[in-house]
Amino acid sequence: RIPRQMPTGPRAEKPSLPETAPPSFMSTFSILRKGSVDATCGLIITLLSVVDVALLLVLSLSQTVASLFKGVTRSSSDLLLSRPSVVVVGGSFSGLWAQRALSDSYDVTLVDFKDYFEYTPGVLRLFVQPSWLSRLSGPLPRRRNKLVVGEVVAVHPTEITLRTADGEEAQIPFDYLLLGCGSSYAAAPVKASPREPDLPSRRRSWEEAAARLARASSVLIAGGGPVAVELAAEVLDAYPSVSVTLVTSGTSLCSGLPAAVGEATARWLELRGAALHYSSRVESVRPDSVTLVGGQVLSADIVYPCMGAPPASAPLEGSLASQLDERRRLRLTPQLQPAEQNGSPASGWSRVFGMGDVASLPAGELQLGHTAELNAHVAAENMRRSAAGRPLEEYPRGAVGCERSPRVFCVSLGPHDGVVAFNGLVLSGAV
Repeated sequence: RIPRQMPTGPRAEKPSLPETAPPSFMSTFSILRKGSVDATCGLIITLLSVVDVALLLVLSLSQTVASLFKGVTRSSSDLLLSRPSVVVVGGSFSGLWAQRALSDSYDVTLVDFKDYFEYTPGVLRLFVQPSWLSRLSGPLPRRRNKLVVGEVVAVHPTEITLRTADGEEAQIPFDYLLLGCGSSYAAAPVKASPREPDLPSRRRSWEEAAARLARASSVLIAGGGPVAVELAAEVLDAYPSVSVTLVTSGTSLCSGLPAAVGEATARWLELRGAALHYSSRVESVRPDSVTLVGGQVLSADIVYPCMGAPPASAPLEGSLASQLDERRRLRLTPQLQPAEQNGSPASGWSRVFGMGDVASLPAGELQLGHTAELNAHVAAENMRRSAAGRPLEEYPRGAVGCERSPRVFCVSLGPHDGVVAFNGLVLSGAV
């Protein structure tokens, strides 16, 4: 609102203007000084007209540039005039981290054989409380990205091939590919399978597994790692009268972690009646028994094989077969790109990055959810840098600023106890 009369006093003194000020500036100041509303509105309209003309010129220039690039291959004009297409394989920790990091700047397609996320570190509770699935799962994102549900069966330098639920195959081209294929697990239904593409089918699997355990009076778990220990703890907490036996080839439980972890978990299990068999290598596994090397047979109502999680690298065994290591994990450069056996970058695969359980990580690095996200941090950043022609970062320095990522983990012992560790610091008890 413009006052009818300008106030008097020191504040109303007319400011001194440069003698060399252009007439347009002088006239504009005079208009505002006199409070002429009509003239001010006219000036604003004139300025908006100038902006409108400038926008029309920019639009015309962009159309001209587009016409110049018409017919040029995707590797040049499309990357200049449209957002690069990024395919992310895997809807778990690494894949979802990459999807969140890239969807605002790139055309991201998330591919998984299921349309939901399941929080794998908590799923062992579902053997005794299958109703918890709703707390541990949710739909995969599709608001800022495209979601394609199908099983990837082959990977090539510029496209992937997937098989949909109806058995048909389709190809999805990409400018960049981030592989977070994950892993599988012998003890069903710890890891979801293509036979469980939606939550209703997954819920049925967990309900069947829980019902089978509820009928058992004895359980044998082949393995001594964190998954075996956590499963044994869930069973003992829910069914204290069930006989639980663990068989491991190691001399302690959780042998890949600090010794204090194995000691604490062993005390907890033995206090609740579990039988622990160390230095016992398993030769074969049946639904109701295991045979040890040497011929000894141990029987139980249910046998859960928990002897590692092989990578889900079957789609890579064609064109990337020579880049898989002896454990069938994808061998990577420090920049997380496919590597040859000698560590050099694999020719033709510079726009592909690996992360998560399918990746062969540096020695001593644990295959955990949070390390998968650290992988994705560097993979996504290097995808951006590659698109911009900038030098790539190395893992793990690009994620944590040092040559080794922190070893952070928790081994759950039922709903109330556990062992938490940060590098060499180990704490156990109620959590």
